[in-house]
Amino acid sequence: MIKPASMKKVLQKFPLGLLALLLTLALTQTGCQQRLSSEKKDLLKTEENPSSQEKTTHEAQICSANIQFLGSSKLRNNTALASLFNKNNCDIVVIQELIAPPDFQILQQAPKQWAEIPKKFPNSEDLIFPNERTTDFFQQMKAQGYDHYLLSEEDTGPGKKNHMNSSATEWWVTFYRSDVFEFAADLPHGFLSSTLSQNSHFDRVPYAFPFRSRDGEFDFVLISVHLRPGPGTKDKIRRKEELTEIFNWIEDQQKANNENDYIVLGDMNIENQREYENLSKDIKFKSLNTRAQTNTNTNMTNPKPYDHVFLNPEFTSEITLENNFIVINLIKAMEDQWLLPKNLYPGAPYNHNMFRLFYSDHHPVQFKAQWSRDDD
Repeated sequence: MIKPASMKKVLQKFPLGLLALLLTLALTQTGCQQRLSSEKKDLLKTEENPSSQEKTTHEAQICSANIQFLGSSKLRNNTALASLFNKNNCDIVVIQELIAPPDFQILQQAPKQWAEIPKKFPNSEDLIFPNERTTDFFQQMKAQGYDHYLLSEEDTGPGKKNHMNSSATEWWVTFYRSDVFEFAADLPHGFLSSTLSQNSHFDRVPYAFPFRSRDGEFDFVLISVHLRPGPGTKDKIRRKEELTEIFNWIEDQQKANNENDYIVLGDMNIENQREYENLSKDIKFKSLNTRAQTNTNTNMTNPKPYDHVFLNPEFTSEITLENNFIVINLIKAMEDQWLLPKNLYPGAPYNHNMFRLFYSDHHPVQFKAQWSRDDD
């Protein structure tokens, strides 16, 4: 290390103009480095192979999270949850269990795919009532850089009716960064069935969200699901029926459209490896949670591989199957965000009923997509 006195002598030997030039160059380089490091991630990565400098690899992170009864708990720390997705570099965040819509007037923003903000549900006289806790979550997501979102037109559930702000039904929502992805209106989207209550095949009718990367090289459809819960035989039969109907819907869309990239993700309530093998046999779709042994349940006394990401590797080569399923430890991540005395944190020791009121009963999951300009 050069001592300050020695450094002073060295600097005195340089002309003032040269010193100014060197200082300007140093600051410019530092500024460039800071701008590069502040980019969300290496969205455009030039491969190191000199012979393929024109080929660029694009990378994005997609996250999925079941946030139990989002919009119901007054204790929920929306700020901490939203910051978690940002810290993990999620470009798309798919949420399950939203119980009510936000206030679009407060947000000053409608869902990207909506032509206008309706006051009533589609084809109904039922009024749409916003939820202030839901609104806060949407605001916190926007503050973390998720400047656009897609929202289902209404809610769906297993009961006799929907259009209610309660845990009996849920809305589908996906947040995203518009500098990475855009809403692809030309691709299949919306509910997989028009019967949203007491559907003969689904407890909650899944919703398709279509996206295209900003470079135009990768488009795909995300299908958010929340399959029937429960360990019973009838529950497992129902889950298999739900997944079968989803794959049948995809097959119909592939025949009618040129799009082949469909990704089914969310809370599938799969109980164990045996059930996964039964669900996935004889189908071309495989889960990124390949061994079906990765726990996504925050209740450590009853670990379950609930959450999955299914895709067809024959078509969706942009997402690799192996080592591409990250479970974000919600208990560990939220401990640093806890603002009350540490001894009251419901994650240490773990208090399931209290923890899910502040956060959720599922760990978020994350996977990576990579594509090049020569991809389909």
